[in-house]
Amino acid sequence: MADNEASVKRAAAKRAAELEPPSELSKYLPYLAGLGVVGGLVLTVTRSQQYGVYAGTALLVLAMAGLGWVGWEHTATIPAGDRLRAYVGVVIAAVLLGSAGPAVLALFPPAPAAVVTLARAGDRADAEVHGTAAALVLEAEGAFVPDVGSDARAQFTLLVQRGGREEVVTGVFQRSGDDAGRQSVRASRGVASRHVLATMRGEGPLSIVLDRLPESVRPPLRVIVRAEPFSQGALAGFFASLALAALWIDVKIARRKIESAFAAAMGVVLCAVFYLHGHFTRATLPSDLLAAGLVGVLLGGVGGEIVARLARVVAPGRS
Repeated sequence: MADNEASVKRAAAKRAAELEPPSELSKYLPYLAGLGVVGGLVLTVTRSQQYGVYAGTALLVLAMAGLGWVGWEHTATIPAGDRLRAYVGVVIAAVLLGSAGPAVLALFPPAPAAVVTLARAGDRADAEVHGTAAALVLEAEGAFVPDVGSDARAQFTLLVQRGGREEVVTGVFQRSGDDAGRQSVRASRGVASRHVLATMRGEGPLSIVLDRLPESVRPPLRVIVRAEPFSQGALAGFFASLALAALWIDVKIARRKIESAFAAAMGVVLCAVFYLHGHFTRATLPSDLLAAGLVGVLLGGVGGEIVARLARVVAPGRS
C-alpha cells in the first residue's frame, strides 16, 4: 500500500515538473546563442587574416537575411487575398539577390586582368586588359620594411596612362596589428585601398608608372588590375530603382493602416552593399565592414525612413 502511494506521489511530482514554466534564463538562451555566434564572427574578422573574409561574409549574410525577414513580417498583417503580399516578396527577393552579386564581387574579386611589378620610382610597365571591363580597378601590394612601427603608414603614387589620357592614383598602406606583433624579420605584406579609374574603362592597353614609393615600403610594388562587369555608377542606378520599388511598397503598406519599416530595412541592405563594393579590400576588412554598417544604418535606415514618411504624404493615389 505504501509503495502504491509513493508511486502515485512520484508520478504526480513528475507531471508537476513537466508543467512548470521554463526559467527566465531559458527564454533568453536563443538570443544569447545568437549573440555568441555574432561575437565569434566579429572576433574572427578583427583577429584572423586567413578566415576574416569568410566571417565577414557570414555576418553580411546574417544581416541581409535578418533585414529580409523584417520586410517579410509586414505580410503578417496584410489580408491573404491582397496582391500586395506577392509584391512584398518580389521586392525583397530583388533587393537581396540584386545586392548579393556586388557583395560577392567585392568580398571575392575576380582573377586579375593584369599584374605588373615596379621596383623604383620612374619604372614603367604595360598591361593589356581583355574582355568586359565596365570598370577598371587598381590594387597594390607592398611590404613594409621590418623595423617600422605598428602605426606605420605609407603613401605611394602611380600614374596610369592610356592614349593621351593620364590619371593619378594615390594609395596608402597601413600596417596591421597582426603584422606588428609578429617576431619575424620578414616584411609584412598588405593591400592598399582599391582605386576605381575615373577616366579609363573597357579593354585595351594601359601603362602604369611608379611615381613615388616611400622608404618604409620595400620594393617591388605589385600592381593588380581588375576588370569588373559593371561600374559604380551603373550599380548606383540599379540600386536606385530597387530603392524606388521598396519605397512604393512602403507607401502601399502604410496606406493599409499598417506601421511600415519596409523602406528602411531594404535601404540598409542597399546602402551597406553599395559602400562595401566601392571601398572593400581584404587589408581593411574590419573598418570597411564597420563603415558599411554605419552607412547602411544612417543613410539607408534613418534616411530611408525619413524619405518614406515624406513619400506617404506627397505620393498620389490610394491603396
